Amino acid sequence: MSHSGLNPKQKEAVETTEGPVLIVAGAGAGKTKTIVHRIENLIKKGVPPQNILAITFTNKAAREMKDRVEQLLGTEISKYGHSKPFVSTFHSLGVHILKENFELLGITRHFGIFDKSDSKRAIKEALVAENLDPKQYDPVKIGSAISREKGRFITIEEYMGKSDDFYSGIVARVWERYEKILAREKSLDFDDLLLKTARLLRDNEKIRNYYQELWKYIHIDEYQDT
Repeated sequence: MSHSGLNPKQKEAVETTEGPVLIVAGAGAGKTKTIVHRIENLIKKGVPPQNILAITFTNKAAREMKDRVEQLLGTEISKYGHSKPFVSTFHSLGVHILKENFELLGITRHFGIFDKSDSKRAIKEALVAENLDPKQYDPVKIGSAISREKGRFITIEEYMGKSDDFYSGIVARVWERYEKILAREKSLDFDDLLLKTARLLRDNEKIRNYYQELWKYIHIDEYQDT
């Protein structure tokens, strides 16, 4: 199969469709282009588009990759009707999986998503509710501490079990109240989109198997940012 504009190593990555492939190259070296051509190659070899997943870190990168996939495939993809490769950011992938499995998680399907300003407001409210002064305990710093723990896939329940110093105790109190505010407003924050998705896939074999069967070919662009 001809892939014009690709160098030998890029062609090798495009045509190696079974097993892991890692591309290490500098900015502007054509990593995204290689992924797009690999997706094209898979579809032309008969892989259904819905079995292909491509994820990246930023909305801008995801839009660019999606546009390039659609442009390169052109009429080829129309043969499959509405079926397309799933191209998104990690957070959008999390939203998709959580909405498909909302009942298992005890959340509403149409949950809201807190941005940083929403989280700061809610943490400030949590501080006041715990009779703590937001001027003494910076909501941004406490929010960063909560975000850091969620990024390690730690839940409030797990954190409370290990908060053994004064400041950790403050963070635990505020975090617990913050979670109640999220629940009240039927919302998740950005960290929840990854935390809850990862734990769902880790702990629920049936759900994990479903997505493993659905997305047989997984591509990660901007891997260094993850």
